[in-house]
Amino acid sequence: MKRLFLSLSLITCGLCPSIAQNETKIEAEDANYANCELVEDDQYSGGKALAMKADNDKITITYTAVESGKYTVYVGYDGKWGEKKANFSVNGNISSFQIQDKVVGETEVGTFIMAEGKNTIEITPDWTWYLIDYIRITEGATNSIAFDISRAPVDADASEAAQKMYAFLYENFGQKTISGMMTGDMGSANGDITQHDDVKAVYDVSGKYPALVGFDFLFATGRTEAEDWCLDYTNKTVTLAEDLYTRGGIPAFTWHWHDPSRSTDDFYSDKTTVRIADALNADGTWNTSSKLYQNIVKDIHTIADYFLQLQEAGVACIFRPLHEASGGWFWWGRNKDADSFVKLFQLVYDEMVRVKGVHNVIWVWNADENDTEWNPGEAYYDIVSADIYNQAGDYSSNYASFDKLKALTGGKKIVALSENGPIPDIDKEFAEDAVWSWWMPWYQTWKGNFVTQSSKEEWTKCMNDDRVITLEDLSSGWDAYTGITAPKTAAKHHSQTCYNLQGQRVTCPGKGLYIIDGKKVISK
Repeated sequence: MKRLFLSLSLITCGLCPSIAQNETKIEAEDANYANCELVEDDQYSGGKALAMKADNDKITITYTAVESGKYTVYVGYDGKWGEKKANFSVNGNISSFQIQDKVVGETEVGTFIMAEGKNTIEITPDWTWYLIDYIRITEGATNSIAFDISRAPVDADASEAAQKMYAFLYENFGQKTISGMMTGDMGSANGDITQHDDVKAVYDVSGKYPALVGFDFLFATGRTEAEDWCLDYTNKTVTLAEDLYTRGGIPAFTWHWHDPSRSTDDFYSDKTTVRIADALNADGTWNTSSKLYQNIVKDIHTIADYFLQLQEAGVACIFRPLHEASGGWFWWGRNKDADSFVKLFQLVYDEMVRVKGVHNVIWVWNADENDTEWNPGEAYYDIVSADIYNQAGDYSSNYASFDKLKALTGGKKIVALSENGPIPDIDKEFAEDAVWSWWMPWYQTWKGNFVTQSSKEEWTKCMNDDRVITLEDLSSGWDAYTGITAPKTAAKHHSQTCYNLQGQRVTCPGKGLYIIDGKKVISK
């Protein structure tokens, strides 16, 4: 996946607008910009706009706020060259926004926490070729959605183990973050999760084991699935998942689904030609007589059988199928075909749950924060998650992405960070109201080295914080967990952000004058 990381090296000293009024509009051509092409046309505000055509283009603005709080940012743009995506950051907190095809208009990027004084705003390309007209900043947050999450998983026939696991995730969401770690190589664990090299890497830097461990059905399907090495790899992941669960931990599965057409043994769009649409009729229904459809269902059933093996053992799991689809780099997201993706996600769920009888799974929709057209339907997933890779040593909470995922799902789903590089700082998670259900750095083995993207000091701090759940905290096991014991309220999930007049975050509500969601209010 392509990752663009933002530098704070270009800061204009001439642009320091005040927020004495409720709104500030800044023309792009008045910002500090590098490598962008200045375009003059009366259709743009101020008669000018900046064309971003190269990866190293950048627009940088210094915005001076007179008080700390939340601010909503909008961008005016021209999408004359097609649908694109741009990166956006405020003080290094990264988000993004979509450029709609052949639209001259404005989009809301999101709500950002700004400090009193100077704040750095940057726009860089994810995709290139579009024009930026202006940036508009308003006081306060436009999105005040409160969490309203179901107390039960979407699978009405969920096993007792799955119900317990969902209850655990539900109760802890907004209160604690579950520590996680992805696994890669399977050469050394011998059925003991604490001896797996990726899991040990976390223990070695923090003195604690992660509570959630990621596994991959990477070799479970495809042209080589029956080869001894591939079978051995998959069986080891299942064995380790069971061992983790018996210790009170949470197994979380991903599926890098190899080309179901069998024309290649890959999953990347640039190395395969398979499309979901090739298994559909002209009216959008599944062409059940096609070889591709039959292979797709066969692969789904293969994965289902592994979950059934775990279900028979009384083990519950998290499952994140068809991840990062809207990025387009996997075949299940080819050509940005959201409609076909939705059909495939629903097929995976229906075949596993309703046909094969898999009821030990908590379902995850892995989304980009702008994926309005990719939602498979709230009846098909329990959790929405994002994959965010900051630069090494960047322990941002990524609150802007958290807020946009919340808005994307109407506050009805638990929100998780399903892949990351550096771990989010636990103090920042709580200070910025972005308490992810879990985070999971990618593997250390296979030359991933993602554990070492966070310092030993940061690992030790977070893994030994009472607000971070480790495997040691779950040593009493799932049999001892009794589930939800009290009604849950929306307020428990941090529906407001409160600051005192000095710009320090405080508990909501308090007595006196506060800034709540960017606006001054009196709480008596």
